[in-house]
Amino acid sequence: MQVSNAAQLLRTHLGAARALYGIVLTTLLLLWLNQDSISLYCQQKYHQSCELPVLGQSPAWRLGGNLTEALGAARDSFVDSLTQSRTAVAQVETVELPPPIPVVPVVLDAPKAPAPVVASKPIVAKVAAVTAPASKPAAAIGSPVPAATVVSLAVGDEVFLVGDSLMQGVAPHLSNSLRKRYQIKSVNLSRQSTGLAYPGFFNWPQTVARTLESSPNIRLMVIFLGPNDPWDMPQGKGKPFLRFKSPDWEAAYRQRIDAILEKAREHQVQVIWVGPPNMQKPRLSSAMAYLSGLYQEQVGLYQQHYLSANPVLGYKDDTFSYTLQNSQGKRVKTRVDDGIHFTITGQKLIAEQILSMIAFPGLTVTGH
Repeated sequence: MQVSNAAQLLRTHLGAARALYGIVLTTLLLLWLNQDSISLYCQQKYHQSCELPVLGQSPAWRLGGNLTEALGAARDSFVDSLTQSRTAVAQVETVELPPPIPVVPVVLDAPKAPAPVVASKPIVAKVAAVTAPASKPAAAIGSPVPAATVVSLAVGDEVFLVGDSLMQGVAPHLSNSLRKRYQIKSVNLSRQSTGLAYPGFFNWPQTVARTLESSPNIRLMVIFLGPNDPWDMPQGKGKPFLRFKSPDWEAAYRQRIDAILEKAREHQVQVIWVGPPNMQKPRLSSAMAYLSGLYQEQVGLYQQHYLSANPVLGYKDDTFSYTLQNSQGKRVKTRVDDGIHFTITGQKLIAEQILSMIAFPGLTVTGH
């Protein structure tokens, strides 16, 4: 009896050991394959390098990250090829054949006469013509933009919404108003925890380039981001982080702003860049003022349009308030308790301010 109990106990321990071994092996495999994603998340969260000092440089360890990267590239390439194939099929226009040629009846007993000649219509195959859009003169960098300048949208134009959680709050109100009032469609790719400082986590210049390339109807891009960027910035694997506000940091950040604006100019897309407002915490608020200055300067160089969110919320200089006095003299809350994001009222105020900068010639307002 005791031997039987001992054997049962041994089998139980062996089963538990095998289960533990399986869990450990699966965990190591997931870490091996997802090492780059984990490293990027760590950088985004703690704003410092998170690579393992010895293991991270091992070729065997790096093989897992390289394998995942290669699989992701293959997936993206496959999706792109499918998209291009569908686009090519959609652009093929059906060949139109002419109506049948009328047949002249033959009368046997009638006097012979020259047979009438029926001129047949040539068969013409209609081919989809590729017409290049009328090129607009490139904006000369260096000229200021008049304060009263507005952007313009026409029938069939679309609006591209870019940004972080600030834009995620504003985008639905802006998108709904554009659709309901003017039948203007929007492409909303706003995503929380994104910015320009950590392209390894999410690459906005690359996303903008791909979206503008695949969506030719986009004529306006609205950008609203900033709070995720005032940190030291990674340069690449094995390199030290660039210190926030240092000359090298600022140069790299300006280049990323320019990359977005350059793509907009290449595709003749107008831009409204919304500068982030003051924040409740003084240090973060000061950082937003610094970033807003960079946005405004670069946007001005490309003759695009800059909108500061501060006047919309009633802020002057470096002031901050959770509320705003409305036209009825009542205080309404515009910021949530974290001192960063907006209430629905604040979101609507910013959305309406953006709308006020857009002209809609030839479009009829259908509702509010």
